[in-house]
Amino acid sequence: MGGRLDATNVLVPEVAVITQIDFDHENYLGHSIEEIAGEKAGIIKPGARVVSAAEHLIARVVVRRRVAERSAFLVEIENEFRIENITSHDGCFAFTAISNTSGASIPLAVPLPGRFQIRNALTALAAARMLAERGAPIDDEAIARGIAATVWPGRLERVAGRPEIYFDGAHNPSGAREIAVFWETHLAGRNIYLVYGALRDKAVDEIAGLLFPHASAVILTSPAQSRAISAPVLAEMTGHHARQVDVIPDPKLAFERALELASPDDVIFVTGSLYLVGDLRRYWMSRGASRAGVSDH
Repeated sequence: MGGRLDATNVLVPEVAVITQIDFDHENYLGHSIEEIAGEKAGIIKPGARVVSAAEHLIARVVVRRRVAERSAFLVEIENEFRIENITSHDGCFAFTAISNTSGASIPLAVPLPGRFQIRNALTALAAARMLAERGAPIDDEAIARGIAATVWPGRLERVAGRPEIYFDGAHNPSGAREIAVFWETHLAGRNIYLVYGALRDKAVDEIAGLLFPHASAVILTSPAQSRAISAPVLAEMTGHHARQVDVIPDPKLAFERALELASPDDVIFVTGSLYLVGDLRRYWMSRGASRAGVSDH
């Protein structure tokens, strides 16, 4: 959990990687970016090699301070790379990454939707190159192949086409903001039917404020998990953000309701909890698209 107290921190890594830092698990990690970044930076060992994709200025300061205290070596992706020749198709991006230190360039195609995946790809590139410097048999061609073959279930995952159905495990405001950007950029003007459920320790009102106003209807449900917010309570907390709200506690029935509401040109989006996404993704896969009258084309 978080980094400093995570079970994996018993290991001494070849490369320590810190990804984007934002608010989540505040009861454990702290209620400020500085506190959360301090927990994340707890993975940095003496003399370590570190890749950081932290974008928030305060987080970057915290990571740099920890690196200096530990006499570690830091690569920040903003300083390491510039990108050129950006193109996108179906929400997925291709680009050329150019090292600001060596001038070496590598074309990358990311098969995962969302512009934020560019940062993730650059982070993976930096980490892989650092491993190569330490003797791992990894060249740029292997890195490009690996990124191009990446699969991430439940992260802006499109599983059907008519209507389009997406599963995304966003459960914090940062993830919700990325969904909102994706909707605005790639689904503008479309009717979106949002199936949403969440756990009790999440910033549900803030997430609802980011997403619900853009949905034609919101179907509120409750993940099959002991920490879940009940659908009626969730409606009391967040319903004022939505144009239309259905309250259906059973996730499978909530998903079926979205299928009833959506026409072939519409979009169904399931989000709010990884537990909810996992359960409904399994349900969808076992259900079979043919029974829903839904096509992948």
